Amino acid sequence: MKKIVITGGSGFVGSRFKQMWKHKYEILALSSRDLDVTDQAAIDALMDRERPDYVIHAAGIPSQQFCTEHPEKAHAVNVDGALYMAEACKRIGAKMVFTSTEQLFNGSQEAGPYTEESMPCPDTIYGKNKLEVEEKLPAIFKDYWVVRFTWIFGLPEKDCAEGTNILWDTMKALMKNEPIRTSEYEFRGMTDVDEICMNLEKLFQVPFGTYHFGSENKDGRYEIVRYIMEKLGMSEERIAEMLIADNSKYDEGHIRELRMDNTKAKEAGLSFLPTKEGIDRCLTKFSIIK
Repeated sequence: MKKIVITGGSGFVGSRFKQMWKHKYEILALSSRDLDVTDQAAIDALMDRERPDYVIHAAGIPSQQFCTEHPEKAHAVNVDGALYMAEACKRIGAKMVFTSTEQLFNGSQEAGPYTEESMPCPDTIYGKNKLEVEEKLPAIFKDYWVVRFTWIFGLPEKDCAEGTNILWDTMKALMKNEPIRTSEYEFRGMTDVDEICMNLEKLFQVPFGTYHFGSENKDGRYEIVRYIMEKLGMSEERIAEMLIADNSKYDEGHIRELRMDNTKAKEAGLSFLPTKEGIDRCLTKFSIIK
């Protein structure tokens, strides 16, 4: 049985990956309490002791506010920690998955969807941190994959972390009878977390490289929230009461465009449903729809 170490292992993706694959792999899912990724000596000691076949490096600080207020801490975790892990992987012969982000394109003036060859233009510290790692990894070693995640969604599950995401946030707001304000001009892929976990395991069989990892989606955030409401059986009258278009941040002249083209991933044998079909799959899994 091959061994996988997951940093950020108590997070939304890491906890579900462990649950999905625990019978096929020996999985050591590490939280920040288990491993301080800014401590190179601690990483080296862990890797010497565990000798994993694969490392999924998902540890990071994605909060835009935290990264802005604490840029040095963000850099230490998001950049230094990833590079320390890459060096340790090279030394012991482990293969590494580095989780990157759609935010590499948050400042782009070009229209999406973006391919792996599109020029990154991050305008958040988190996005800049991830790009710095991507640019520095080739100088360390070659046995790694970069996966640029879309926004990921899912519903609460036993022994798994609850994450902020469009599906669960919409459902929670409706249960509280809280109107939802969202933009018609924010465009991004949104992917079922189960599909992320299934394809992360498939990744071990495909060539090393960078992959846009998640669902394609032609619809704006407003339309996706409307679709969720429709799937939950809400009437048009009720949707009109509860869903409010808020274009104060993004508008027709200032669109947030984060959509990524996943053709390269599909050609490598990785498969992701389009966002709306992924929502259907998730709601069906939990018997919310048939």
